[in-house]
Amino acid sequence: MPTPCAGLSVMQGVCLMGSLVFREMRMAVSKLNPFALTSVLKAAVCLSSVALGKGIHACSVKTLHDADPHVSGALLDMYAKCGNIEDARLAFEVVPYDDVILWSFMISLYAQSNQNEQAFELFIRMMRSSVVPNEFSLSSVLQACANMPLLDLGKQIHNNAIKVGHESELFVGNALMDLYAKCSDMESSLKIFSSLRDANEVSWNTIIVGYSQSGFGEDALSVFREMCADWVPSTQVTYSSVLRACASTASVNHVGQVHCLIEKSTFNSDTIVSNSLIDSYAKCGYISDARKIFETLKEPDLISWNAIISGYAVHGHAAHARELFDRMNKSSIKANDITFVALLSVYGSTGLVSEGLSLFDSMKLDHGIKPSMEHYTCIVRLLGRAGRLNDALNFIGDIPSAPSAMVWRALLSSCIVHKNVDLGRFSAEKVLEVEPQDETTYVLLSNMYSAAGSLDEVALLRKSMRNIGIRKETGLSWVEIKGVVHAFSVGSEDHPDMRVIHAMLEWLNLKAARDGYVPDTNAVLHNVDEEQKARMLWVHSERLALAYGLVMTPRGHPIRIMKNLRSCLDCHAIFKAISKIAKQEIIVRDINRFHHFEEGTCSCGDYW
Repeated sequence: MPTPCAGLSVMQGVCLMGSLVFREMRMAVSKLNPFALTSVLKAAVCLSSVALGKGIHACSVKTLHDADPHVSGALLDMYAKCGNIEDARLAFEVVPYDDVILWSFMISLYAQSNQNEQAFELFIRMMRSSVVPNEFSLSSVLQACANMPLLDLGKQIHNNAIKVGHESELFVGNALMDLYAKCSDMESSLKIFSSLRDANEVSWNTIIVGYSQSGFGEDALSVFREMCADWVPSTQVTYSSVLRACASTASVNHVGQVHCLIEKSTFNSDTIVSNSLIDSYAKCGYISDARKIFETLKEPDLISWNAIISGYAVHGHAAHARELFDRMNKSSIKANDITFVALLSVYGSTGLVSEGLSLFDSMKLDHGIKPSMEHYTCIVRLLGRAGRLNDALNFIGDIPSAPSAMVWRALLSSCIVHKNVDLGRFSAEKVLEVEPQDETTYVLLSNMYSAAGSLDEVALLRKSMRNIGIRKETGLSWVEIKGVVHAFSVGSEDHPDMRVIHAMLEWLNLKAARDGYVPDTNAVLHNVDEEQKARMLWVHSERLALAYGLVMTPRGHPIRIMKNLRSCLDCHAIFKAISKIAKQEIIVRDINRFHHFEEGTCSCGDYW
């Protein structure tokens, strides 16, 4: 009896022996049966041997067993698991067309490999062949719809599932929920969820993921609490999605609570879950906690390195990001395009122009990474923010493909900082050629005209925005107090503690004025007098959040604020002043990065 080769696992050794026995069986001209063929096909899968599998396929054809449903199913499984989808399709085309299991297997194979058009084509062929779909064929074609996502086609298949009585089957229900969630129709997804008789962890995860990806973090957390109350086991997907939801709500308290649950679970050393913790702590402003988790990883993967480097990048800590990048290069993990986007962005936000340009060249020459439009955008921002606007424009001209709106928007932002109205107008025109309805560009252009004192241009632009139905996004800020997140919009009056907030703002205004603070009214785009502009500045959303944070947070504890837009120059200036007046650290994350205010200075060095 032959012995397994060295280097094979025990199971592979057994499979190899089985394949050799099969060969001896063939040489002895023993009569083959479907059981023998399916068994040796399993051995081919175990050994990842397509050659062996094809040999068995040939035997099955010669012995007329290839049409046997068990053999044909095993053939499809073998080709699929060995990565040969087209060979699986060729095998499928000669098997019985009335076997719904084989149809389902092939449709599933295409859907799982993201070959969605082929999955649709097979499903339509199956229906035309009068084969009634089962729960597996329906769930697979729905997965293909969700991959695209194609809501209208998904609704048609949903109707078909109702007709054949499979709508409430678990696999079909989960697939429908996933489709509706990916199409941002959470109401329909929840309706399906409520109709399931035996919802499992996949069902719960689908709702949590759907809410999280749609930006409804609080809803995702609420569903997670219900899931825990029903004693449904959490998975990697559960914890990763819930942590993403925590980051979107800017609640480190929620992150901490989920972290405690993870520590008590079997996922306390899971790399995927740890990566989500790193990302969530960094996005909530706790970069030191993110670093602690990273350092506990025995074998950090690429996502781990990118999460911590990106975390330091958004906090503006270029030195730490570079130190980790150097460590990464000495490990077995190779940097990818995401790594370089993070590094180039932090170099741009900290004014390290020569270092950024050198890194860009190294990315191409030493690491073999072809620049994407995100990398080009980082370089335009790097040069533009440093005042090298012509260099940035020339760099755009050298981009081998058509520059995206993102690239021109980066140049426009730099033109605003350096008050170059002509080039700014040109950049805005380029953005609007690509994205005519881009509200961000209109707002940036309006800010530039305002900063340049061109109020007539501001008025014309605002009128144009109204005519084409574009509205400026409302500024929102969040501050977490004792585990509860409080939201504020510009000029909001609906908070129950508004009188206390206004009293704190009055006190801050008085103290700041005595310390020499003079409002920068260029940040106000309304055509009103200077005194009224100054009053309008004091009700910006981040100032309301700060005032409430100062009232409710004990001295010595940092105040953490999240904002959905870029902070204006005047808010940045007053936050520096207040950090000195109140002798309290203030941490603000706007849409671009974190700002750490302490003792009258900001971590960005006013370079942002």
